[in-house]
Amino acid sequence: MEGAKRWEGRNAEFAGERDRRLLASFNRSLCQMIDAYDYFGKGRGLSEEDKIVRLLLFTPEEKQALSQDCTPNSKLRLQVEHVFQAMAVTLEVETEQLMQSMVEMNGEGFGRAIVSSGRLILSSVTLRAGLRFPFTSAAKLEKFVLNQMREALDWLDRHQEVAAAR
Repeated sequence: MEGAKRWEGRNAEFAGERDRRLLASFNRSLCQMIDAYDYFGKGRGLSEEDKIVRLLLFTPEEKQALSQDCTPNSKLRLQVEHVFQAMAVTLEVETEQLMQSMVEMNGEGFGRAIVSSGRLILSSVTLRAGLRFPFTSAAKLEKFVLNQMREALDWLDRHQEVAAAR
């Protein structure tokens, strides 16, 4: 029941067909990332939504415990890496251009996460002691990802020649 509660409200503000397609592709890619790191098969029988809620999203209690310590745990690091890898895969499918993601986070949670294509950085997010991350609801995750992907696609449309340069 708690998992369903954290999934409520998703897609409420995403009306466009392109947005729905991007989110569906992102969720599929994210589940593939989760499956790749699920060594013991905990999420084998779960739906995409349940897999994301149970294996990727933080509970409010986990987030509170993390904010008291300020050191990123392995689940937070994986969440950030999975989100940006899935964004890169989704953008690659959408644009048919090679995308790369890179996440660098130090022991205190500071760092940077980027998605790039060619010589063009499409998305760059500063990580500050876990702010923005960890996500506790799918709606917040999808809102963040959709905003980043919209910006990346707009940036790519404006600077196509830089992205094509190798």
